Amino acid sequence: MKKRIILFTISFVILGALIYFSDIGKIIEIFLRANPLILVLTFSFWILDTCLRTFRWQILLRRIGIDIAFFKLWQIFIASMFFSNLSPAKTGDPMRSVILKRMENESFSSSLSSIVVERMLDVIFLIIIALISMSFLFTKLQEIGQWLYISIILYAFVISAGLFIISSQSRSEKFFTKLFCFFSFIPKVKSYEWKVKRGSKKLHKAFKLYNHPPTLFSVFLLTAAIWIMQGFVLFLCFMSIGIEMNLWACIAVVPLSILIGVITFLPGSLGSSEVITVTFFTTLFSLSLSQVTAVTLLSRLLLFWPYIIVGAAIFSLKFK
Repeated sequence: MKKRIILFTISFVILGALIYFSDIGKIIEIFLRANPLILVLTFSFWILDTCLRTFRWQILLRRIGIDIAFFKLWQIFIASMFFSNLSPAKTGDPMRSVILKRMENESFSSSLSSIVVERMLDVIFLIIIALISMSFLFTKLQEIGQWLYISIILYAFVISAGLFIISSQSRSEKFFTKLFCFFSFIPKVKSYEWKVKRGSKKLHKAFKLYNHPPTLFSVFLLTAAIWIMQGFVLFLCFMSIGIEMNLWACIAVVPLSILIGVITFLPGSLGSSEVITVTFFTTLFSLSLSQVTAVTLLSRLLLFWPYIIVGAAIFSLKFK
């Protein structure tokens, strides 16, 4: 709990410093003159984002024999995002499987495999876009580029290691047994030893079912649509304050802020994501710090915070 408070404090200090040095008065002025019709249109993309992400998860779950009605799955997904978006490096993602187990009595280990596959495809797509972007932006963004390449190496290692472990039942059992032993000094953990072994077998078995090209291809297309749409939201936020921005630049900054932001381990990449986005646009374009900060805050307000607010409401009403 103390670590979480410290991380949140760091996030809000960084965010507060960014707003302060960007001139809060000018930011408020920009907010007030933003086109409300464009902002309403932009917010509608959050609703589309939730539907696309839920549909993607539904496809993955159906592949392993878990069939849940779309609206119910949508509620579970939104509620889980309340935890995921406020956890360091998205470590709260398994909450989806926890809620699914609690409400639908579906296997935690089996459904967890769907989240693992989903996150892997997210990272792969973001790396592809980031590498394409940095191939012609590196000379102007050397500091960000260096951090990006470090993060890509880290993600590549984690994905490779994860695939190596989970693709073999014996390796899966050994890994989770060793992980269990590491935490065995906690008295309560000892009572879960048999669940850990059984869960590792289920996770491996479910993961094998994803060796299905049509499923992976359709999910990858949805993944591409989801992340490209995030860039389009940023593009519309610029448009709302009267700035014509290059659409590709808006799409390109998304993987930079996500991939680098996650490795800072700050909750929801708060602070770090905004700083990366602001650095990107102020370096490449003749825009003031207050303009870019205002746009960045608007996009986060329309895409990030609704998951927190709506997710908390659904969780407290439906799943608490």
